[in-house]
Amino acid sequence: MSEAEHESVSESGESPRPRRRGVLAIPTMLTVMNVLFGFITILLAMRASEANVLGDPLRAGRLFQLACWALIVSAIFDTFDGLVARLMKATTEFGKEYDSLADVVTFGVAPAVLVYAWGLHLFGRLGAGIAFLFLVAGSLRLARFNVISAKTDHRYFVGLPIPAGALALSSVINYAPQPVTDKRFALVMMIVTICVAFAMVSTVRYRSQKFKNTQKPVPVQVVLFIVLMIALFLKWPAEFMLLLGIVYVSSGPIVKLWNIAFPRAAEAEAAAPTTPSGQN
Repeated sequence: MSEAEHESVSESGESPRPRRRGVLAIPTMLTVMNVLFGFITILLAMRASEANVLGDPLRAGRLFQLACWALIVSAIFDTFDGLVARLMKATTEFGKEYDSLADVVTFGVAPAVLVYAWGLHLFGRLGAGIAFLFLVAGSLRLARFNVISAKTDHRYFVGLPIPAGALALSSVINYAPQPVTDKRFALVMMIVTICVAFAMVSTVRYRSQKFKNTQKPVPVQVVLFIVLMIALFLKWPAEFMLLLGIVYVSSGPIVKLWNIAFPRAAEAEAAAPTTPSGQN
């Protein structure tokens, strides 16, 4: 009798009721949608690359932009699959492992193909190697999380989360979706890709936004801030995503330097009570 199929035995000693399979299917289907849109990202990137080779950069730019939005949709499904599983009390080891495998495809393979087809292809095999470096770093990031997740402060990610790394690259592409033709700009993007890859496998801490206690009251100011962010996103989506990516990726090193400069503040924060959360 496995945990995934049965509830715990009641105090009266009665046999546990079988858990409805639909409860477990909902989070799994959200993860499947995550993989689906990651796959769509890859297909759109390949079509964009083909259009660029055929001499239609405008169509290629539109396809690259659609690929970036498909990756954003994947990130939304990735956020909600864990949240729904916790709300429905349907978290399982299978779900955790499947989510990690899905993230390798969606936030590892898809952005690697996307950034190569968009700009790194100008460097040939070197560009392909840098895209592969991003994929390897993301997969190592996920593997390390699976090993140390129970031993770390759940308020923070150890290293840049792989979805954040993927969205950081796609935010640049979404802001300037036309295929890269200038090798100097492609070189800058290569350096950015390398930095993001190493940020994922670093020990720099990034603030976690996933909380297990979803019933905790939220201050009105937080709600208003979220509404403001949504309004800015609707008005300037590409600019908003680019700025958000830059701020979050740089937040880890900035906070680390701040803690080095002011160690007492860092010790006080470390002593604060923690709230468990999921991370990937």
